[in-house]
Amino acid sequence: MMRFAVCDPSVADAQELVVKLQHLASDMGIFCTVDSYRSARLLLEVAKTRPFDAVFLETEIGSTGGIELARKLRFYHEDTEIVFVTAKEEYALAAYGVFPLGYVLKRAERKRLYPLLSRLMHKRREAGPTVRCMTVDGGEAIIPREALYYIEVIGNRLFFHGKGETVEGIGSLSAISEFLPEKLFYRAHRNFIVNLQYVRKIGHYYFEMQNGDKVTVAKNRYTEAKAVFEEHFGT
Repeated sequence: MMRFAVCDPSVADAQELVVKLQHLASDMGIFCTVDSYRSARLLLEVAKTRPFDAVFLETEIGSTGGIELARKLRFYHEDTEIVFVTAKEEYALAAYGVFPLGYVLKRAERKRLYPLLSRLMHKRREAGPTVRCMTVDGGEAIIPREALYYIEVIGNRLFFHGKGETVEGIGSLSAISEFLPEKLFYRAHRNFIVNLQYVRKIGHYYFEMQNGDKVTVAKNRYTEAKAVFEEHFGT
């Protein structure tokens, strides 16, 4: 699960952006939370212990401004993406000194946010060596991608089956798949994604994993699954 934050002293402006991000993320199949903060101090207190994936910052927040706040956020977590929200286009050039994901004008239409979220998902999918999800107790689990055999969903519960343990979380396979490279992770069934690195063989409507587990392959995907298996292993 991804964590976004909006930081703006205007409650109305912050709430408007929160709603837009929530609706757009839902449309894009991104499983996330979006929190809002009126002050830089409160945002930094949270970010110290629970870093955000992306923060949407008003450029004129606090005494030091959004650009200095972005530097402090990066100090705590260098991978946090920054999006500056401004009513003045001239701030955009100065903002690039902290290498933000981008900037957007205040009260921009939702379609203006789409390229930013798309860019964020692309960067996470290409660079992320881990998979993150919310746990059933409200915490966060970070699972090494290379340790995953397969992922199973039952209702809204996700089960990450890996080397030596199974981690339980909350979410959807569609959202998790955004973080997984397609060449390694295959959606074999509406309830399963397999890591092809750990597939031992393909049977009739199942993959057998190296740990002995058998993962169901949907009947309408069997031909495709067999082709994916053969291409991956060069058989």
